[in-house]
Amino acid sequence: MQILIATPADIPELARVEVESKLQSFANPEPYSIDIAARLNQWQTYFAATSPASSRPERIIYKAVENDAIIGYIAGHLTARYDKDAEIQNFYILKPYQRQGIGSQLLLHLLVWLKQHHAQSLCVGTDQNNPYQAFYTKHGGSYINPHWICWDDLDVLTANLLL
Repeated sequence: MQILIATPADIPELARVEVESKLQSFANPEPYSIDIAARLNQWQTYFAATSPASSRPERIIYKAVENDAIIGYIAGHLTARYDKDAEIQNFYILKPYQRQGIGSQLLLHLLVWLKQHHAQSLCVGTDQNNPYQAFYTKHGGSYINPHWICWDDLDVLTANLLL
């Protein structure tokens, strides 16, 4: 498995992984969240740095690749949301590849990039029914409201991931 930087050429694969991951992990995903055309559009606007509204243009997407196929990814950008420096936009790993440390590796790559951009804090939005919230809280994330988890010190998060 390799971790590489995604490019606009990866948009169809990113959309596929997002939809497949939701279908594999959630009993009843919202129809809009598994609409492939909507996901393709979301990725086009993300790469163009026109979304989300609170984001700054600096962004990165790391993809986990095995046998020339994307099996997971993390997308993050600098932001002003909730007075944090950065935000995880999307973070998906296909179910057969979960619980193998791939998520931690992807998050570590994002943290290195964030530190290079002088970010000290991070937030991530999550649905209240998302079973993967435990990944964030296991690594020291705190709820700032029912839909958002944050870390105020990325050095602490990095150290936690390296344990």
